[in-house]
Amino acid sequence: MNRLNSESGPMQMQDLVELATSEPPPLRHDADQILAAGRRVQRRRRVATGAAAAAVLGVIAAAVAVPALGRGGEEAQLQMGAPENNQPVPATAEPFTFTFGGYKVGKLRVAQPVDVSTAYQLASVYADGLTTTDKAADPNAPAQDGKKLYAYLTVYRAGAYDPSKLTGTQPVTVGGRPGLEAGGPYLGWATRRTLAWQYNTDAWAVIQASSDDAAYPSAKDLRDLAAGLRGQTPVPAKAPVKLGYVPAGYRLQEASMHAMTGLNGIAAARDGDYAGLLFSNPALPTTGLTAPFGGEDGADPKGSFVVYVVPAANSNQQPSPGVTCGNGFCNRWVGGVNIQVSSGGRLTDTEMTKVLDGATLADVKNERTWTPVPA
Repeated sequence: MNRLNSESGPMQMQDLVELATSEPPPLRHDADQILAAGRRVQRRRRVATGAAAAAVLGVIAAAVAVPALGRGGEEAQLQMGAPENNQPVPATAEPFTFTFGGYKVGKLRVAQPVDVSTAYQLASVYADGLTTTDKAADPNAPAQDGKKLYAYLTVYRAGAYDPSKLTGTQPVTVGGRPGLEAGGPYLGWATRRTLAWQYNTDAWAVIQASSDDAAYPSAKDLRDLAAGLRGQTPVPAKAPVKLGYVPAGYRLQEASMHAMTGLNGIAAARDGDYAGLLFSNPALPTTGLTAPFGGEDGADPKGSFVVYVVPAANSNQQPSPGVTCGNGFCNRWVGGVNIQVSSGGRLTDTEMTKVLDGATLADVKNERTWTPVPA
């Protein structure tokens, strides 16, 4: 963002050098980690200098031998008491509602979903024995060794995903339902496997896994994980911020809990962010999709702006009174929390300031004070 955004274009090598050599604040990734991150598709320069190498470059950071993850991490998961998966398939529910939960099959684990939109839900996927880097590294901690994984599950609403656009596939069966899988080396990864399957009538889900190990997760591993998907009692997403003003014509399209929106949120899923709200004018498509909004690069969808709520420690902006604006973004600080509107120049500073002035922040540590997004 600055943690969100200081530039509107894709990150170039010069940007990476500037990011790595800038003094305030210090990087939480060393050179080896940054180079390893560069093997993935480069994400937008959207995250604070502290977390930028992970989320911007799209590598996920943290050993996978961590406890089960949920929205907001293990502590928040215990507080939330997330419903157990008890339905055959994720239910049809209103947008911005989580309809499945985390689960594990063998050595693979799907975390609680952190992002939900008008067209899909997103959750991270982890594998025992592989390192997933979706958390900024402690500079004093030993360097993480071992093979890396970047994987996530997208559960699309009925009619949202177009499987005919997935190329190089072969047909498979997942839990008695039709599916497609593809795989092969990809941008420095030993393999990237994609599994798409129809979990309900006209409703598809997709697991995408990029691994340093060409044999793991295997195609069968992904099929077994996919077959374990179950529904839960629908749970509305919540946001710790309530907006009193939104520019005319803009409508909410995507919301994230304890993460940024879209695949940027997956790339920094355990970095401790509070929320993201993506608005667009016109509305983003809800059919014919092949990837989450913004695509695999995590770009800002055309006509959109995003409201981010993050800890001050995750921002490379300096706290200041009132509202301050930069190149396509404006910040407001409430205690140790940074609320930012990032529009890439699509909104004027005046409009972004009005959004921030009309924002009311709840207790970011207590989800009971948050506002249900569908409301």
